This record gives sequence, structure tokens and C-alpha cells, in this order.
Amino acid sequence: MSSQRPDPLALLREQEAHRLPWLLPIRHGRMAASPLAFFRGAAALMALDLARQLHSGVMVQLCGDAHLMNFGFYASPERKLVFGLTDFDETLPGPYEWDLKRLAASVMLAAESLGLERDDARSIVRRSARRYRHTISDLIQLGYLDLWYHRVDVAAYREGVKHRPLRESLDAIAEQAQHNDNRRAARKLCQRDPGGVLRFRHDPPLLWCLESLATEAADPSRWRRFVQQSIEQYGASLRPEMQWLLGRYTVLDYALKTVGVGSVGTRCAIALLQGRDEDDLLILQIKEAGASVLEAHLGPSTAGSPGERVVRGQRLIQTVSDSFLGWVEPSPGGVATYWRQFRDWKAVVPLDNLDPDSLADYGALCAAVLAKAHARSGRGEAIAAHLESQGDADDALADFAQAYADQTRADHQRLVAAIADGDLEAQVEV
Repeated sequence: MSSQRPDPLALLREQEAHRLPWLLPIRHGRMAASPLAFFRGAAALMALDLARQLHSGVMVQLCGDAHLMNFGFYASPERKLVFGLTDFDETLPGPYEWDLKRLAASVMLAAESLGLERDDARSIVRRSARRYRHTISDLIQLGYLDLWYHRVDVAAYREGVKHRPLRESLDAIAEQAQHNDNRRAARKLCQRDPGGVLRFRHDPPLLWCLESLATEAADPSRWRRFVQQSIEQYGASLRPEMQWLLGRYTVLDYALKTVGVGSVGTRCAIALLQGRDEDDLLILQIKEAGASVLEAHLGPSTAGSPGERVVRGQRLIQTVSDSFLGWVEPSPGGVATYWRQFRDWKAVVPLDNLDPDSLADYGALCAAVLAKAHARSGRGEAIAAHLESQGDADDALADFAQAYADQTRADHQRLVAAIADGDLEAQVEV
């Protein structure tokens, strides 16, 4: 990286300036856990690093944070299990290779976390790169309509996986995903109050019951107004039939929810709604939407608000999306948000459970999904031509991933040292 590169911790603090300060130690603790965990929380730092390099100019709708842990299972509106990208907080139009490089670097870091030698880790990255190229070549043979409807068939993919540990892992996770519904989430997150009404339980640092918040920065009445006003406006962004369905539910409770690594400190909440009876539950997630970390380098979004940017990008990238996905326009000086179902067959593949062969297969799967997203939202022919012009594009991507993994380890050590010296407060979760 350039010798003129800004201090990564200074950039981290700058990004945290508008976040909830009482949650930032959780973010620091999560990022300090490993170089890969640091990488997950440092999308803004990588955006700056990528912006300092020449790029192809071949534009797609970027995920903006396409690391391995932002792929996973979720339910289609037709109740089919789908595998795809699942996080779009940073989505923005941009050069296709920015997503591809972020994925490759995460694959390298994941491989090294398994204790692999560098040549073996590079081989796994090269396999992901090759799968991306081949998928792009296949997809540009399709008509636009066929490409638009193309999705990863989870059942067919699992049957085609030759490596038994990965196949068994995917089978188990897919089975688990189909039980990750609203009722199961309620059993885990809720309890009945003295009057018998279902409420969220207070379980910090992951879940914060509004009535239990004690600090002025987390004033319960302010948070309740924020969520109540948000849900009243959110329905307007849904299709008319979904507005009607949402209107049949009654809100029982709200709670603050700590999520992810990169999102810790942003204003996130969940809402518990009840329909016909106590078994007819819906849990919605409300997430603060700010400017994408890419906007500082690629220009501002053309969407009407940050929440609309996230929703529009997700709908363009995903073949099928959550029917409850919507956004809220911020009031002057207010917070923009987007809404979605909290748990609807959602599950991710734990990287710690993968052996090297499984990681290679999984990285290739994620690369194929990314290629589909790029071909769907951009010009696949231009991507294929650019890759062809690069000579050994697979090796070049492995070179980048290796160098960026080295940089990430150094940045991670800076964070760990700052915590040890008392310059940053960190909370380690147990």
C-alpha cells in the first residue's frame, strides 16, 4: 500500500464520530478478534485503498462489502431457500473489480486463519477467481430475461458438491435456515411481562429493552419515538398488497439490537408485531442507513435517501428479495432507515467449520453468486473482455489478495496495540 496511506485507526475514529458511543467498545472488541474480523469492520478503509488504484471503468451495482460472511441463505417470497449476497449497506454503482477484490481478500484471510501455507491459500483464491470468470462467460450467453431470473438452486448445488464435509455442512445449515423463522426468533428473544404480553427481553450487549436503557444518550422515549415514527412511514415504500398485509399486524414491542461487525454503533432496532394470535408473529429489523463508504470516492448516490439507496441496490442485485424490504425518508436532521424481516430462513456458513477443501468450494460458490450479481446489474460482456485483457487475471487477483491480507494483519495489530495501550476501549463478548 502507499506510504501516504492514512492512519487506519484515525479513519476508524472518523467513521465512528456519528455512532452511538456506548456501543463502540463492542465494535472494537469484535474487530480485534482476528484479522478477518478487522477486515469485516473496515470497509471504509478498503474503499479508500481501492480508490487509490486504477480501475477498469466497467460499472456494476456493487454490493460494496462482498466478503465471505456477507453471503448466505434466505427465503424467497415463494418460500424457496435461496443462496446469495445478504448485506447491502454499502451498495453503490462502481467498478466491478472492487467487489471481486474484497471477496478475494476475505478468502485469503479465511484460508490463512485455517493455518494454510501461502501457496495453498493463493490456490484457493485462484479457484474463486476462476469460478468468477467462468460464470461471467456462461451468463453472457443468456438472454437478458433469463439472466434476470437466474438464481442459485440450493438443492441442486448441494447435490453437486463432491467434497463430503462441505455437502454435510450445507445440508445442516440449510435445514437450520428453514427453522430460522419469526416464531423461533421470538422464543429466543422474548418473554412475557407480568400481564402476559410478549416483550423483548433485556440481554445486553446484544439486545437492549427500551425501558432498561439508563443513559441519556439512549433515552428510551427518544428511541421509542424514533421507531414508532419510522414504522408509520415505512409502509409507504412497500407494494400496496404488502402495505395491506402489514396493516393486519399490531406492534407489541421494540428493542435495540447490536448487529454485525461493521454496523455496530449505528442505530438498529427490531420490532415485534402480532397478527391473528400469539403464534402469528412478525419481527422486523430497522437499520440506520448512512452514506455508503464508497460515495467519498465514486460520488454521491442518486437515490432519494440512504435507505432508498440500500433497498434499490439490493433489489437490483438479488434475483428475489424480502417482500418486507422498504425504507423511510429521514426528516430534516433525522436518521434514514431501511426495514426488512429480521429472520426469514436466514443463515450463514461458519468459516471456522470449514476445512481447506470446503473453503475452496465455498469461495468458488460465493464468486459465482457475485458474478451473477454483476452480470445482472452491469455489462457482463465488458467484464469478460476486461478480464481477458488482464492476461493471468486469476494470478493477479491472488497477488492483490495476498498483499491486502498482509496489510490487514498490520492494521489489525495496530488496533490490538491501541486497545492494549488504553487508546481505544474494547469489550470482549463471552
